[in-house]
Amino acid sequence: MCVFQNWRRYAVHQKRAETGCIPTAYEMILRSAGMQGIKFETFQDEFDLDQNGGVPRNNFDSVAQAIKAKYPDVSFGIESFPKGEGIKKMSRIETLIAQKRPVIVSLSNAPFKQRGWHIMVVVDATDTDLTLLQHVDERGTPHTMHLSKAKFVYIHDNFNGGDDIAYLS
Repeated sequence: MCVFQNWRRYAVHQKRAETGCIPTAYEMILRSAGMQGIKFETFQDEFDLDQNGGVPRNNFDSVAQAIKAKYPDVSFGIESFPKGEGIKKMSRIETLIAQKRPVIVSLSNAPFKQRGWHIMVVVDATDTDLTLLQHVDERGTPHTMHLSKAKFVYIHDNFNGGDDIAYLS
């Protein structure tokens, strides 16, 4: 079952691979919601708070607050799940999926031999697996990651970072 109908239609290329995953995911969710009056052509440039370097500022909350400051009608729900609460995180994701609400997840990159964590939109799910949108390349081709829910929970509980989820309120 597809949990995010027509997701390919709303998926966008991430302008800055190192810093722009949060504004890119938020842009995708806002596009899918049909939000009017948002300047999508400059969205990632405006809301990638780390694009100029310096002390990292991008996180779900800081980017959501910057968006809300410019677009007061836009609110994102953000929930954090400490280590050891991977099952609760997965349960909440499943609840949002059941409500037909697109959800953005943060996941540690450590098990994939990469640093930090990555922000991805859940685009599909089964009883046992998730399909996450990793990125859209320059040609517009989406690249996904298929991950068992059990492995998702394991990664959450055993690797640093990747504790949050976000969704349009």
